[in-house]
Amino acid sequence: MIGRYSNEKRQDVLIDAIYHSKYCDDIQLVLAGKGLNEAKYRELGKNLKNPPILKFYNNEDLVSLLAMSDLYVHAADAEIEAISCIEAFSTGLVPVIANSKKSATPQFALHENSLFAPGDSIDLANKIDYWIEHTTERKEQEKLYAESGLKYHIENSIIQIEEMFYNAIRECNR
Repeated sequence: MIGRYSNEKRQDVLIDAIYHSKYCDDIQLVLAGKGLNEAKYRELGKNLKNPPILKFYNNEDLVSLLAMSDLYVHAADAEIEAISCIEAFSTGLVPVIANSKKSATPQFALHENSLFAPGDSIDLANKIDYWIEHTTERKEQEKLYAESGLKYHIENSIIQIEEMFYNAIRECNR
């Protein structure tokens, strides 16, 4: 998971989900970011067989981290721009996203097992376990997510912004 260590990002839900996963002992959780809750999250994860890695990564190292990851979890209750999730699934990572009404991120889910009930670590653990157990399906979804991410590249965003401005000008001139 990528994001500031703050209450609304809900890294605590992800840490708890790892404890509930059937594959708890095989999972290495990485929380890429920094923030006020770092000590709290270290404490929450200290009894995991593989304690979480909490670290801020520069862009180059973040790309490398995403490349060696199997899943991306976005547990935030509130999210406006969802950029970290878009960046992650654009690399082909299958996301597991909190289906929060206060978040823009759920709209990017392409599969029912890419959404979990916000704040529900048991549901999140079940979705993580699903993707671990269904490797072939995950590989298929990785391709779909990478393709989906193409429409958010800067070149396509510029075209969409231009279209929005042209439409606004046309509407204003009516």
